Amino acid sequence: MNTGRLQFRGTVATRGEASAHLKEPGDAVLIERGRPRLFLLSCPCGCMEEFPINLDPRAGPAWRLYRSGHSNLSIFPSVWRTSGCRSHFIIWRGKILLFGSEDEFEPTVQEDEIARLNSLVLERLPNVGVIPFSDVADAINAVPWDVLTVCRQLVRKGLAREGIGKQRGAFGRA
Repeated sequence: MNTGRLQFRGTVATRGEASAHLKEPGDAVLIERGRPRLFLLSCPCGCMEEFPINLDPRAGPAWRLYRSGHSNLSIFPSVWRTSGCRSHFIIWRGKILLFGSEDEFEPTVQEDEIARLNSLVLERLPNVGVIPFSDVADAINAVPWDVLTVCRQLVRKGLAREGIGKQRGAFGRA
């Protein structure tokens, strides 16, 4: 998995204003009119195509934007381009994680964040069945990628289990 830095270039009101800020792979601009509407990104693979990421559910399927600080942004779910370069990547805490065809998602969360989330996540995991990590994240108001990392660490410690097949990414208590 290749890792790059998201270069947040600011907030504008229209898409026409945004393009002038995108000069390098990973440059991004938030288009906001009363609420976040669109996240415009210069594709991190280096193809230099501008890729719009919809943030407004009223305009169709939308990604969710998480902010902690000015440039520490996360977007959920992952972005998988279906045309052009066909890149697949995650934007997480100001970093871009660019997948290859079979790469596994397993970046590291800071230790203080893991400690804060461990008990919150474990409390939300069911004893019977499994629940998607994104539902746990919504319930505790956390970045889904942080929760996925914590869930997988709980599995390695023997405190949780992950579903298989179509239930991969869903977790329950061990």
